[in-house]
Amino acid sequence: MIYKLMGGRRVRVVPMRGEDEGTYEFETYHFAPAPDAQRVTDSVEYLSGEDAEARIAALRIGDAIRFGAVYGGGPELASTGRPSRTSFRAGVVAASVATVAAMGVVVYPNPQAPDGPSLADVVTAPVVTPSPVAPKPYRPEPHTSREGEREALTQRVPHLVTQSTKPATPRPVAKPPADIRVSFYRDCSSSPQPCIDAGALTMYAGRILAGHNYMGYQWLSRVPVGRTVRVVSGPLAGTYKVYGHLTINRQGGQIPDFPGSPSLVLQSCEGDGTGFSLLHRA
Repeated sequence: MIYKLMGGRRVRVVPMRGEDEGTYEFETYHFAPAPDAQRVTDSVEYLSGEDAEARIAALRIGDAIRFGAVYGGGPELASTGRPSRTSFRAGVVAASVATVAAMGVVVYPNPQAPDGPSLADVVTAPVVTPSPVAPKPYRPEPHTSREGEREALTQRVPHLVTQSTKPATPRPVAKPPADIRVSFYRDCSSSPQPCIDAGALTMYAGRILAGHNYMGYQWLSRVPVGRTVRVVSGPLAGTYKVYGHLTINRQGGQIPDFPGSPSLVLQSCEGDGTGFSLLHRA
């Protein structure tokens, strides 16, 4: 399945087979300008389980769940949480009302339509006669060559499944990859929210890389202290090391004051709030 995104990019979703069944490959690519028009791969991700389902659902919803960026007396914090479905539900209700109204026009009877023919108008009626040679129903021959006595059938009594006393294994918190290399991100400083909603790792405010937590970027705000992050290209190219974290109890609004004057900030939402990993150049 291929999904079209903003800026001419596309995402190709391919389910894996064999030992990797249940994992999906998300390939983001675009086509170079004419006359070459060659296909260029931007990034490739592998997601599974709820993360893959959430990413696919977000790609399907597309523009219906996008928020516009709000700017006021200073730079605004982009929202990386799950957007509202109010506008999408309103569209579904409007489409349902229109469909019901159209059906009412179609199924309403026409009072000027002529009546059907009566029994008196019928001159002759067809006669159904049986076939002269009707085939006999198939009856299988009983087996008579069984040796020995047949074992008596035992009735199985149904029973309820006993609930396991072993506690369920808690789902582990999403962990960042061991070797963190950022090979692609979009510079959307003028309007970051549409880029984030489209599923891209997005740069804004000169030093922040942000992504939706339900689109595979939930680890951005939880990179362990001391971990090295390498940005391969772009304005933020370089090697960084995590020195701390910050969490605020809101999504969107003014960008907070980051302690320690970080050179790079990784952002993703955590529940109803927003989390940040703070990095200095190594």
